[in-house]
Amino acid sequence: MNPKNLLIQIQELHCDSKIGKDRHFIAADKKGTYGKKIGLTVVIINVLIGSMLINLIKEEELKKIILSVFSLLAASLAAIQTFFNYAKDVENHRKIGNLYLEIARDADNLLSRFKDNYIDKENCQKDYDKLLMRYKLINKEEEVCPNSKRDYKRAYAKNKKNKERIRQLKEENNYQLD
Repeated sequence: MNPKNLLIQIQELHCDSKIGKDRHFIAADKKGTYGKKIGLTVVIINVLIGSMLINLIKEEELKKIILSVFSLLAASLAAIQTFFNYAKDVENHRKIGNLYLEIARDADNLLSRFKDNYIDKENCQKDYDKLLMRYKLINKEEEVCPNSKRDYKRAYAKNKKNKERIRQLKEENNYQLD
């Protein structure tokens, strides 16, 4: 394989890994926010139910209705939080995001070692093949925490310049897999 093509492949793996990392960190942040908002709402509702504020309502029937509505709302939100298991999703997304980050860092390091002549083309190719295998395993592992199209679009937008630069390199170098 042409060293230029190999370098382009490594750069593309680096960029794709950064997009994967960003996708999963965006999803983790979003789901973490959902979990916190729902959890905080449940706490506030339960504090209201348990507080003496409800006793300020003189009419007993209205007090019962308000307590029932608040209790139903708190229980429903707690059930939603349990069903969607935001904490576990956040953990999974951050784990996958960090695995992609490792690939990006290792690809960057591989490029540097090759450009600084610490490794030759053959060893660079072997190291790239190992990185690519790890990347493919992460792709399979991420199936437990899929991303939305919106997460992908936001992650791609953060890395768009780099992705376009790589596409340009491919065109300029008449990129071909040998």
